[in-house]
Amino acid sequence: MQNPPDRQTDLRPWQLGLTFLLACAVFVSRRPDAVFHAQFYAEDGHVWYADAYNLGWWTTLFRTQDGYFQTLPRLAAALALHVPLALAPLVLNLIAIAVQALPVILLLSSRSSAWGSLRFRALLAATYLALPNCREMIAIVTSSQWILTLCVFLLLAASTPRGLAGRFFDVSILLLCGLTGPFCFFLLPVALFLAFKRPDRWRWVTASVLSALCAVQAWGLLVINPTGRAHAALGASPALFTRMLACQVYLGTLLGGNGLAASPSRGLLIFSLCLAIGGTAIIALCFVKSTMEMRLFIFLSSILLAASFISPAAYPPPGISRWELLAGVSGIRYWFFPGLAFTWSFLWGFRSRAAVPRIASALLLCVMCFGIIRDWKIPALKDMHFTEYAQRFEAAPAGTALTIPENPEGWNVRLVKHASF
Repeated sequence: MQNPPDRQTDLRPWQLGLTFLLACAVFVSRRPDAVFHAQFYAEDGHVWYADAYNLGWWTTLFRTQDGYFQTLPRLAAALALHVPLALAPLVLNLIAIAVQALPVILLLSSRSSAWGSLRFRALLAATYLALPNCREMIAIVTSSQWILTLCVFLLLAASTPRGLAGRFFDVSILLLCGLTGPFCFFLLPVALFLAFKRPDRWRWVTASVLSALCAVQAWGLLVINPTGRAHAALGASPALFTRMLACQVYLGTLLGGNGLAASPSRGLLIFSLCLAIGGTAIIALCFVKSTMEMRLFIFLSSILLAASFISPAAYPPPGISRWELLAGVSGIRYWFFPGLAFTWSFLWGFRSRAAVPRIASALLLCVMCFGIIRDWKIPALKDMHFTEYAQRFEAAPAGTALTIPENPEGWNVRLVKHASF
């Protein structure tokens, strides 16, 4: 049985705006180098900016990456073309930070009141801001597609928008998310369920939009670039699954990023099995006892994790399977949704009248504080002297090709100087 909801208090627009800025500041505090020493990271420079500069931003909008259209990072790169090269990574990072702050506003909006009181939604938002084991998610525009997915889910679960501006906002986020990665396939069942459960014209509109976006992304995956996904050996096994679920999802959320899942120790496997059972039991209990919004979020997180295990975009070195690579990497995008679902699941224990769930939730939150402190500040990227390379490129004559190293090591950005640069 649930506690009666607290009295609802709506935030005024200026309060939501201030909260948005504070959320951005929180992410900057977690990774200050993203603003004060901005550099490209992985696809941000190697693919998005390089394609936009060398091929033209409009042309790149119709190119797929890993089998899917990727509109958000390509639009971000298009905006970055309007500033000097030395500032381009900063533009991409600021866009990523702004997108990452958006779920906080959506949670605190009165449209999300079905999740609970404003105080409880603030707690959900606070744990999202401080979530451990999410190094790859912060201030990286490539990872923003996962945040957009969370935004769309919150909009689907929210009450329908009342005015034209609200509907325009919802459709804009739907289009941006649906044309950025494969997540429309996973959001469509949620939209259809809500359209049947809470029938009104607007919910059918959102479901129809997602259906059309699924068709577009299927065309990109199956027709334009059917070989765009990774084809290395998967290396799936029950033991690896148990260790990744326990150590990367549950333990990583509570105590911070770790590489324990890569250890073949038999003792660790037994510990992982117990932890996996316990963590899954917490989520299952929340699924049974919580509201429809939380149940749908657990469902979405579960199918995203399953899809991540079935077809991860991982490129291991020879002799290493994709699952073996994932097991040893903490803080990556694949742990974000299940980690957040686990956190929000035990937070729901605070809403119970029974003492045991409330005490258990308080203990888990106290344990998680250690992980928050441990993982709060993301280590700065290695200095690749990007500013010096940018200055060399700006001074180079037209037609000069320059390869700029970026993080992680081994990645680079290859640009061919334009005459009009």
